[in-house]
Amino acid sequence: MAKEIWEIWLENKERRQKDFDKYLKLKKIKKEIEIKELVQGHINKADHNLKFVNSTLELKEFNDWAIVSAYYSIYHASLALCALKGYSTKDHLATLLILIKEFYQTKLNKEEIEMVSKTTIEKEEVLYYIQSKSQRTKASYSTNILFDK
Repeated sequence: MAKEIWEIWLENKERRQKDFDKYLKLKKIKKEIEIKELVQGHINKADHNLKFVNSTLELKEFNDWAIVSAYYSIYHASLALCALKGYSTKDHLATLLILIKEFYQTKLNKEEIEMVSKTTIEKEEVLYYIQSKSQRTKASYSTNILFDK
């Protein structure tokens, strides 16, 4: 069974850097200067989406949209972490690459620790991100309307 690209990135720093440079060149990843505003904007959007998820789960009829919103809450939190390192992207795989490159098994300086209390990403958390994206795709594009919590 072939490995997913994100599994390769976890194991191979050189490949991770090569793909990162390629994504920069293709403008799938962009360098940013308005970091504080971008971080806060994504955190606000993640919180907003979570409020929607919580209110929707009470109805039990729209769990498909709760899944979609939960995924986007995770995604916006991930984009906030990318912005924290001075990057933006609108590509899900590029976002995952930045998270792995910048946060996977690394130490943070004091300012970063104050800004984000726990940002080191373990393999299980990367897998959760991937699984959430898969569930979001099913909830968004399938004809199913009933999903369990």
